[in-house]
Amino acid sequence: VEVAYRKVVDRLLTSPHYGERWGRHWMDVWRYSDWYGRRYVPDVWNSAPQIWRWRDWIVQSLNADKGYDRMVLEMLAGDEIAPDDDQVAVATGFLVRNWYALNPHQWMRDNVEHTGKAFLGLTLNCCHCHDHKYDPISQEEYFRFWAFFEGIDVRQDRWPGEADPGPFQKYEYSTLRKIVKLGSVRVYDDKLDAKTYMYRGGDERNKMKDRPPVRPAAPAFLGGDRLVPTPVTLPATVVQPGLKPFIVAAETQKREDAVAAATAQLRRIQTERASRPAEDGLAAAIKLAELRLKAAQTELAAYQARLYAERIRHRLASGDWKSAAATAGRLERTAALAAAQEKTFVSEQEVSAARHRLAKAEAKDKDAAAKALKAAEQQWEAAKKALVAAEKNAVGAAETYTPLGPTYPPTSSGRRTALARWIASPDNPLTARVAVNHIWLRHFDRPLVETVYDFGRNGKPPSHPALLDWLAAELMSSSAPHPSSPSNWSMKHLHRLIVTSRVYRLQSAVGANPAAAKDPDNRCYWRGHAKRLEAEAIRDGLLHVAGELDLTLGGPTLENSEEGTSKRRSLYFAIYPEDGGHLKFLELFDAPDACECYRRSDSIVPQQALALTNNELIVTVSRAAARRLQEQLENSGDDESFITMAFEQVLARLPRSEERAACQAFLSKQRDLYRSAGIHSPAELVGRARESLVRALLNHNDFVTVR
Repeated sequence: VEVAYRKVVDRLLTSPHYGERWGRHWMDVWRYSDWYGRRYVPDVWNSAPQIWRWRDWIVQSLNADKGYDRMVLEMLAGDEIAPDDDQVAVATGFLVRNWYALNPHQWMRDNVEHTGKAFLGLTLNCCHCHDHKYDPISQEEYFRFWAFFEGIDVRQDRWPGEADPGPFQKYEYSTLRKIVKLGSVRVYDDKLDAKTYMYRGGDERNKMKDRPPVRPAAPAFLGGDRLVPTPVTLPATVVQPGLKPFIVAAETQKREDAVAAATAQLRRIQTERASRPAEDGLAAAIKLAELRLKAAQTELAAYQARLYAERIRHRLASGDWKSAAATAGRLERTAALAAAQEKTFVSEQEVSAARHRLAKAEAKDKDAAAKALKAAEQQWEAAKKALVAAEKNAVGAAETYTPLGPTYPPTSSGRRTALARWIASPDNPLTARVAVNHIWLRHFDRPLVETVYDFGRNGKPPSHPALLDWLAAELMSSSAPHPSSPSNWSMKHLHRLIVTSRVYRLQSAVGANPAAAKDPDNRCYWRGHAKRLEAEAIRDGLLHVAGELDLTLGGPTLENSEEGTSKRRSLYFAIYPEDGGHLKFLELFDAPDACECYRRSDSIVPQQALALTNNELIVTVSRAAARRLQEQLENSGDDESFITMAFEQVLARLPRSEERAACQAFLSKQRDLYRSAGIHSPAELVGRARESLVRALLNHNDFVTVR
């Protein structure tokens, strides 16, 4: 039995769905939220539509058993410690999630508060306006912690296999936001000289003019005042993303394809002209094809020249940058001129065609044809003006040059790296204690420290301080191998240690145990603790029982309006702190608050039982589950076998004798009721009755409870 149990543990820990299960737990702690801010307008904004890539990073990191310390590093400073790795940069979604279009100061306040709560168990927000009332943290130290994040901004980068999403849209008053779902978002240091000033009364307008700017530092009582940030020199592909190999390949291919298509079109028309030399229209078609080929060829040449110039500028190739830039500029203007010539010729042809249509139009069509001609002539005039401008520009200054895509600062401050390395250091065991406490909570439904985000003096003391310290030390120095961190910090190792322990495997039944009177709250863990499944696990469990759960991993966020049609895990549906920000089914079972859910609350309300009885999802699932069980029994009419299998599939246990008898009576009664309702087919009577039994079991307390 012991060997079999450990095999099950290992199988679950190596399952790709482990990352999804525990990813949802950590998404609570790290406040995952899809974008929001008057979502149906939209004008205000928090977070960003591409934030789902951070969710996928969480799942993938957990599956790979990436060390907890490394995950902290990547979430706070992934753009600095691995700047040219797009898969790591998306981890800074932890900070992007807090981005607030209307007030950058609020963004910084949220970064300070929730970095402190999530990783350190410290309520740094309490000293925003004054020194902390309980912990040895001054108001100045609050702003020094703030300084780690000063000057950061959000950028939007292209993703392999996708079109260019363009630059990240900054906030503009009265301008609705464009919902761009392509690409990825990450933070970066936009202003390296940004200074942090203290202010009074929690109001950034009341700047303390008599105080100099503060330098970045963490609380001194934890040794965080000795941090020295080291600036990070960023690679050229980060400073200028247009130089990334996959972008260069895609952009080059696009232009080469345009040249190939234009060449093929010209040859096709030339061949047609050779066979029909007398047809006048083909001469114009050949001229247009020649113009298009010229435009495509010069566009390709201009791109290649600009690419070469940028590589020289970033010292990726030898040569004179000014000379290369001048060449690129000339080619770029030639490409623009060719495009203008093509557009002018097309407009001229359209005017000619419109005049011809007008001449042939009958009286009733004269007005429409005249309007069409007028519109074509206006387009032609505009095209001719654009051509004149392009011709002037073509002989303009040689220094005119357009950079290849957006550019960003070549250096990052290294502030967030210094902070992250201090937080995730074995010399700062507070981080490990906080992480262990969250893991323990999810396994036992009760943490060792009740105030999971406050380990300070105002928080609750640990119920088992020695156990907390031992588990924290075990997390930091675990022997489980993983390459990402020299100190390991393996969460899978800790899970395995906990779930194979005796205390985790205790029964939850009280019985006649004398400890019940001495310790009714089970603080000494003398028995197992029964707990209700979270909202997502209940919905996913329903679909799983029916064999209909879609196990596809990752991908863009699903809108909650798809609840009735998609069978994906609940993890992949939108969550945000506004109306419609949860699946309706999840709301009944205490879905997490996307703004702050360090520890979920539980409620027992009548609507939960009703949802598990009459909800459309329950009806659909029970029907599919009953049909599946019938097929496994090869459509046997044996009620006893069906009851046994239904209990095993739905409740993961065998029925007791009294339950078996009750189910037999229930099936008989249901068949009688359906018969009285006009159903007489034996097969349909059996099937409908068994659907009802499955629905009753899905409403059983044991289905939603882990014992």
